[in-house]
Amino acid sequence: MILRQFSSNQPYLLFVLPFVNLLVFVPVLFGYVIPEVPQQFPFDIINLECVLTPWLGAAAAWIIITLGGILFNWVYNRHEFHNGPTYVPALIFSNLFTVIFLLNHSITFLLAQIFLTMGANRLLEVYRQKTALDPYFRAGFWFGLAALCFPLYLTLLPMLLVAVIFTRGLNFREYIMPIAGFAFPFSYCFAAQYLLMDNWNFYLFKRIISLNTQDNWMIHSYSKLSFYALCALSLLFSMQSLVSSGDLNTNKNRNSKWIILFMCIAMLGSVTAGWLFLNHLIIEGVGLGLIFCLSYWYSNYRMSLFAPVFFYISVVISLWILIEQTQLIPVFQW
Repeated sequence: MILRQFSSNQPYLLFVLPFVNLLVFVPVLFGYVIPEVPQQFPFDIINLECVLTPWLGAAAAWIIITLGGILFNWVYNRHEFHNGPTYVPALIFSNLFTVIFLLNHSITFLLAQIFLTMGANRLLEVYRQKTALDPYFRAGFWFGLAALCFPLYLTLLPMLLVAVIFTRGLNFREYIMPIAGFAFPFSYCFAAQYLLMDNWNFYLFKRIISLNTQDNWMIHSYSKLSFYALCALSLLFSMQSLVSSGDLNTNKNRNSKWIILFMCIAMLGSVTAGWLFLNHLIIEGVGLGLIFCLSYWYSNYRMSLFAPVFFYISVVISLWILIEQTQLIPVFQW
C-alpha cells in the first residue's frame, strides 16, 4: 500500500516527509539520555554539542534529513532510474537516516550523505559530455567534503578513478580533476587550522589496527543487530536487482547503474576500513549506496516478492528502535 502510493506520480507525498522525520524528537520528549558519542573524527565536536543539547541535535537532524530526502529524490528522478517519477527514494532516505541518527546521533554523518548526494549527481551528469573536467572536479569536491565529515569515505577516491576509466576514454586531465577536487576541501581545512588554531596536529581518525570486533558486538542491542542484518540482506538483494534488471536498459542507464554499483563497493570498503583501523564495525557507512539500491528495488516492487516484505520489516524494526529509546520497553542486549 505505502510503496504503491509513493511509486506513483504524486508530488504532494513529499509533504509527508517533514512529519515522518519529526520522529527524531520522540526520544527527547521522553527524556532519553543520549550515550556519550566517541570522538573518532576531526569534526565530531559537532556531534558532542548536539549530545549536550539534545533539542538542538534533533532539530539539526530533522532539517538535514528532510532537505536531504527531497534532494536525493530529485537526483534519482533526474537521472531516470525509474520509468517515471517516483517518491520512494525520499521515503527510504527519511526512514533509514532517521533510524541511523537515533542509533549514532551523528550530525556530521548526515552531512556527509548530503555531500555524497551532490557528488553522485555530478558524477551521473558526465555521460557523453564533450568535456567532463568541470563535473569531475565538482564530483571530487563533494566527495572530498563527505570524506572530511566522515573520513572512512576516503575509499571514494579510488572509486572516482574507476568511474572515470569506466565512463570515459583515455584523457589524463580527466583523471587529475577528480583527485584535485577531492583534495580541495582538505587543503582548505589544513590551511584554516594552520592559520586559526594553535594545534597543528590534524588527524583524520585515531588508528587502532585490529581484527577483533567481539567486544563491539557484545554491547549491541538485539534491535540494532536486527537493523544491521536487515541492511546487509537488503543491500545484497537490491544490488542484485539493480544489476540484473532489464528495464530501461539503455547505454546511459547501464552507465548510471554501474556508477551506483561502484559507490556501493566503495562504501563497503569504508565499513571494512572502520573495522580494521577503528576496531569498530560502522555498518551504516553503506548509507547512500544502500538507499540508491533500495530506491530502485522498492520502486519496482512488483518485480520482486521480497521487496515489500523487506520494506515492512524495516518499518517494524524502525519502530522497535524508536520505542526502545522512549524507555517504554527494556533494551535487550547481546
